[in-house]
Amino acid sequence: MLDQSGIARFAERHLMPDTIHVSRDAGEDVLDPATGALVPGAAVTVYADKAGLYAHQERSRTKGAGLNGAWVEEVLAGYRLLLPLSAPELQVDDSVLIVEARDDQAVGRTYRVTAQGEVSSFPVLRTVWLEEHDRKPVAV
Repeated sequence: MLDQSGIARFAERHLMPDTIHVSRDAGEDVLDPATGALVPGAAVTVYADKAGLYAHQERSRTKGAGLNGAWVEEVLAGYRLLLPLSAPELQVDDSVLIVEARDDQAVGRTYRVTAQGEVSSFPVLRTVWLEEHDRKPVAV
């Protein structure tokens, strides 16, 4: 029988070289006493540790408008985030910031969680689907 914990340790060591910070909106707006306006509450840190970010492309083919519409092929860019089993469950719309990465161009980019994490009968890591949100300027 396969040793699930051994595979999980291997995956963490070799597939999760990056450091991320995941935050979630607090949900409740708060009153700014200086302006009297409601402003979004502070974000809550959900996870700040190792992960692996991997690009994923999906091809989609749809028929254009009208009866004689041509078929349109589209490539949709997406990302998979690999997390250790010990990571908390991420929710749709959580924000992921790449803090450190093997790929210097990934540092400072932010992503939005687009779907709940995948589950398995033989879990060795967590997989969460992301879409790129924006890139923060990197201090030089």
